[in-house]
Amino acid sequence: MDKTRRDKDGDKGATTVSSSTVIVRDIVRGLYEGRYVAGQRLVEPDLMQHYSVSRSTVREALKQLTSDGIVVSHPYRGASIRRMTRHDAENNFAIMEVVLGLAARQAAQHIDAPGAREKLQAHFDAIAAHEDLSDRFDFIRRRDRYFRALIEISGNPELATLLPRLQVHLIRNRLAVPVKERVEGYRKMTQAILSGDGAKAEKTARAYVLMTASYLLPHFPE
Repeated sequence: MDKTRRDKDGDKGATTVSSSTVIVRDIVRGLYEGRYVAGQRLVEPDLMQHYSVSRSTVREALKQLTSDGIVVSHPYRGASIRRMTRHDAENNFAIMEVVLGLAARQAAQHIDAPGAREKLQAHFDAIAAHEDLSDRFDFIRRRDRYFRALIEISGNPELATLLPRLQVHLIRNRLAVPVKERVEGYRKMTQAILSGDGAKAEKTARAYVLMTASYLLPHFPE
């Protein structure tokens, strides 16, 4: 019988997660850490043995990864980590620019809600305080918490599904954006949102996505 595990996620406390979710999260983390790479086959018996779970659990995990666009299934050949071309990445960034811009605009419009300013500032401070540049996964965790807070403040729960699915496709590349520019981009976005100026916040967020794209796109094959 497959087990469930207790998982602690930042502000929400401990929750119980399914074995298939544990597999999904570990494969995503493996993409950050280089344990999984684009094009790598995901063989069901190997995954069953590695995670000590049943075939049905592995298939449920692969189904979720496929739904998120991380994995592709091939008839008679199983599943593999999706290879993203530069054109695919360009389309991804184009959508992300609009989505993050909308999130920032709506967050600015709701920034006076009780506790909103303090929450956003605290999550930015956590990003700015990131010191271990070799730990990409730790930085991404801080980034994800920042965006979750931003989306919560925006009051648009639909963005909580859209943004992570866009971001996950870009984690297979090293953090090519220089540290100072990365942190400065978050600083500008945070300040714009805190100002309460929706148009400025959207413009700043979209500029951040464009800057990130300029560094990451060359890493994708044409």
